[in-house]
Amino acid sequence: MVPDSRELRIHVYDRLLATGYPPSTRELATHFDVTMPEVKRWLADLKIGKTILVHPHSGEIWMAGPFAASQTPYRVSGSDVTWWANCAWDMLGVAMIARQSVRIDAQCTDCGAAMTIDASPERPPGTDAVVHFLVPARHWYDDIGFT
Repeated sequence: MVPDSRELRIHVYDRLLATGYPPSTRELATHFDVTMPEVKRWLADLKIGKTILVHPHSGEIWMAGPFAASQTPYRVSGSDVTWWANCAWDMLGVAMIARQSVRIDAQCTDCGAAMTIDASPERPPGTDAVVHFLVPARHWYDDIGFT
């Protein structure tokens, strides 16, 4: 029997915080002592908002906001772990969830210039950079892969 979504969220975020990556469906099946098809069905049927999203083709965890499951242009380094954020907005959220100061390595999407931003849960980022969103917030989840 598959555990409830709260247990899943706790396990996924614990793994993300510890390793930088979410657990695979194989790891979830082993951890919760269920079959791979049960895990894939469970993930596909999640009704926990937009917290954990699965990749539409692979069925693996694609993102667990604000964390990305694979490398992106938004690298966030903590004291012991490196995470990947889904976007410029999410890169700032990683510091809050990780509860530590982080170094963010990104690049300007306009000119391509490298950017380094120090962020912390205790203070705003020390930068005058601006984040521009091409898509209005109400439409972010129309195509979250693009947004």
